[in-house]
Amino acid sequence: MESHRPELSSSARGFPELFDLRVKARSLAFLYTAGAAVGLLTLVLPHSSRVDEGPLLALVAAATASGAGLYLAADRVREWHLHGMVLAATVLVSLANLAVGMTLLYPLLYTWSALFAFYFFPIRAALGQLAFIGLNYAVVLGIQEGPALRWLLGVGTPAVTGLLIARLLAGLRREAADAESRTEELRQSEARIRLLLDSAPDAFVAVDGRTDAVTAWNTAAERLFGWPASEVIGRPVRDFLFPAGGEAGHEERRRALLEGADPAEVQQPELELMRRDGTTFPAERTVQRLDIGDEVMLFSFIRDLTERRRREREREALLGEQAARAEAERVAEMVSGMQLLVDAALAHRNTRDIVAELVRRVTSVLGADAASIFLAEEGRLSLRGSSAGVVGEEVELGFGEGFAGRVAAGREPLLSHDAAADLEDPALRELALDSLVGVPLLAEGEVTGVLVVCTAAPRRLTPEDMGMLRLAADRVALGIDRARVFEREHRIAETLQRSLLPDRLPDLPGLSVAARYLPAAAEAEVGGDWYDVIPIPGGRVGIVMGDVAGKGLMAASMVGRLRSALRAYALEGHDPATALEQLNRLLWIDGADSQMATLLYAIVDPGDDTIRWVNAGHMPPLLVGKDGSPGFLDGARSVPLGVLPFPTFEERSAAMEPGASVVFYTDGLVERPGTVIDEGIDRLAAAVDGIGPDPEALCDHLLATLVPGGGASDDVALLALRNVPMTARIASSFEPVPEALSSMRGLLRRWLRWAGAGELENAEIVTACGEAATNAVEHAGSGGDRPFEVGCEVDGRRVTVTVRDHGAWRSPREGDRGRGLSLMKALMDTVEVSPGPDGTRVRLERELTEEGGAGG
Repeated sequence: MESHRPELSSSARGFPELFDLRVKARSLAFLYTAGAAVGLLTLVLPHSSRVDEGPLLALVAAATASGAGLYLAADRVREWHLHGMVLAATVLVSLANLAVGMTLLYPLLYTWSALFAFYFFPIRAALGQLAFIGLNYAVVLGIQEGPALRWLLGVGTPAVTGLLIARLLAGLRREAADAESRTEELRQSEARIRLLLDSAPDAFVAVDGRTDAVTAWNTAAERLFGWPASEVIGRPVRDFLFPAGGEAGHEERRRALLEGADPAEVQQPELELMRRDGTTFPAERTVQRLDIGDEVMLFSFIRDLTERRRREREREALLGEQAARAEAERVAEMVSGMQLLVDAALAHRNTRDIVAELVRRVTSVLGADAASIFLAEEGRLSLRGSSAGVVGEEVELGFGEGFAGRVAAGREPLLSHDAAADLEDPALRELALDSLVGVPLLAEGEVTGVLVVCTAAPRRLTPEDMGMLRLAADRVALGIDRARVFEREHRIAETLQRSLLPDRLPDLPGLSVAARYLPAAAEAEVGGDWYDVIPIPGGRVGIVMGDVAGKGLMAASMVGRLRSALRAYALEGHDPATALEQLNRLLWIDGADSQMATLLYAIVDPGDDTIRWVNAGHMPPLLVGKDGSPGFLDGARSVPLGVLPFPTFEERSAAMEPGASVVFYTDGLVERPGTVIDEGIDRLAAAVDGIGPDPEALCDHLLATLVPGGGASDDVALLALRNVPMTARIASSFEPVPEALSSMRGLLRRWLRWAGAGELENAEIVTACGEAATNAVEHAGSGGDRPFEVGCEVDGRRVTVTVRDHGAWRSPREGDRGRGLSLMKALMDTVEVSPGPDGTRVRLERELTEEGGAGG
C-alpha cells in the first residue's frame, strides 16, 4: 500500500506523521456517511414543515455518493483531494442548513469538518478550513437572518476544540520523534562503541564475572596474544592468558572486584601475561566491574609494557651522564631566571599584575610546585598572590602569626617540612605538598611581604634552595615596591585631577547636562584635561572643554588658573572670542615655561535656541539634532592658547533647536595609538546613532563604546548638554538669591514664546512673575534658604504661573517696595496669594489675546 507523508504543522514540523492518507480518507468517508445519515433521519422522522425535503434529499444522496467514493478510492487519494473534500463537505453542510432552516442541530455539522481538519491537517490548513466554515456560516446566517451569537457558537466551539486537538497531536508527534531519535542515538552509540573498541590501540577483553568466560575480544587483542576471537569467545581467560602460577593471583583479583562494595573500583596491576606461542611479556591490565541487570561483566584494557620497560632502562642509563650537565644547566637557568624576575618586576605597573606574574615565574625558575606571596599592609600580612590562580579566600596574619608571620617577624628565611601544618594558602592545601621555604621581601630595610615556595614529594627543599630563593626575593621585592609606589602616585594623581573639576554640575533651567572624567590607565602624573559649566545671567550657560599640554603639578596649576579666569570673564559678560583673547594674554604673560593649552568655549542660549563657540585648537564639538542626526561644529578654529601673543579668535554660531544635544570631549576619547584621529572622530559620530536624548545615558554609552576595556591611553573628559523641549507644563526650582531671577526670567520668556504669547504679553507676564519671584527671594531668610519653585501651565489660551517659596508673606509696606502686589494685579487677570505655615504660593493667571497658539 502506497503511503504519503503530508507536510507537518508548524508546531510538529520535523516530527513523524501519525496517520497515513488511507486512514484520513476513510475517516472523511465516515463523516460524509454520518452527515448523510443525519439528513436521512431528518426526512424520515417527523420534522418541521419549513424543511425543504427535495434539496435535502439531493444533499443526502450527494453526501452518500461522496463518502462511498472516498472509501473505495482510499488507497489512491492524495493530500489535496482531502482538502478539497473537506471544503466540499463545508459547502454541503451550508446547503443543508439552508434546506432545513434555523435549527440547533445542523450548525453542529460544521464542527465535524473543523475537527477533521485540525486532527489530520497542518495547523495552517486547519485554520484555513475554519475560516471557510466561518464564511459559509456567516452567509447562511445572513440569508436566514439569524443572530450573530449562533455564528460565534458555531465557529468558536470547533476552533477551541480543534486547537486543543492540534496541541495534543503535536505532543504525540513530539514524543514519537523523541523516541525515534533516542533509538537512533542508541544504535549509533553502540556502533561507535564497537568501532572504537575494534580500532583501539590497546587490547580489550570483556569476560563474564561469574564464569570468567570471554564475551568480547577486539582486533588489538588478537594481535597482542595471537588468539583469534573465534577461538577464545566462551573460554575462561585463566585457561590460556596467564603463565604457570599466575592463575591464583588472577582469581584473587577477580574475587576482590566481584565482592567489592564500590562498583566503580578500578584495578590496574602490572603482571606477566602469555601469548599463544608460550612467550610471556610484561603488561598493564586496567580492569573495571560493570553490573548490567543480573549480570556482572569485567572489562579489561591490556597494554604491552615491553617498550616502556626498555625506555625506562635506557633513561636510567642516561641519568648518570646527565647529572653533571644538569647541575651546570641549573646554575645557568638560575641566572636566566633571575633576569626573568627582573623583567617581570619592570613589565607591570600595578601590584595585582606583578604579583600574579612573579608567582608564576618564581615557581618556574626554582622548579617548585607552588608559591604564594603575602604583602605587608598596615602591620599585617595579606595573601595577595597564589600559583593556584585568583585568591578566592582572604587570609590575614599578624607579624609572628603562622609560618609567613614568623618569617616577617624574624626577617630571615625559614625552611619547613611540615606543609600540612605551616601552609596558609587554602588554594594549595589540596596539592599534597611536602616542604616549603619562606623568605622576607625587604625594600629599603622594611619588610614589604613574604614569599613562600612549596614542593611535593619526592623532592624536598634544602638550605641551598633557601639561599637561591633569597636571591629571588630581592628581585621580587624590587618589583613589588616599585608597583606599590606607582599605584600610590596614581591614586594621588587621580584625586588631584578630580579636585580641579566641578564637584557637581549646576541646575540649568531648560537644559540638562552630564559629564564624565576618566584618568588614563597607565599614567601616574596629573593630566591637563578639564571641563566646566558656567551659568551666565539671563538663562545662558557657558561650556568649557580644555586640555593643557604636559603632566604634573605645572599642568594642574595652569588648569586651575585658566578655570578661575574664564569663569570671571564669563560672568563679566564677555563674548567667547574676547574671553579667549584674555585667556591667551594671561597664558602668554604668566607662562614662563612656554605653556600651551587647547580650549573650546561655547555659550548656549536656550532663549533663542542658539550655540556660539570659539575653538582654540581643540576637538570640534558634536551637535546631535533632535532627530538623532550627528554633525560636527567645525568652524571658528584657531591656534591653541599660548602659541601666539596676539592670535585672532573667530566666533561662530549655529541653531540648537529644542531636543538637540551637543557633546564636548578631549582627544583621549577618540585618539588611539596606530590610527589617525579622524577615524576616532568618525567612530564618535557613529556611536551616537540611535541613542536617546538623556545626557547621562549618552555619556555612559560613549564611554562604554569608545574607551577600551583596560582604559584609554590618555585622560578622557566628556560633557553632554541637551536643549530640553518646552511642554504645556513645566516646573523648575531656583536658589533664593537675586542672581537666580535672571535665569528664571529667561526660562519664562522662552516658555511663553513657545506657548504663543506676543512680545507685549511676554514682557508683562515676565514682569509680574518677576515680582512674585523677588518676594520669594526676600522670604528665603525665613524659609531656611530652601529653593523657590516656579511652575508654568497653558490650557488653550490661558496661562497659569505658580511661584512657591518656603518663607512667610510680607504685607505691603510704604514706598516703592510695597507696590509689587499691585503691579502683579495690574498686569495679570487673576492673582492669588496663599500664605501658609510651610510657605507662600502665588498663582498668576492671564488669558492670551494676541495671535498665536500653544506650541506655535
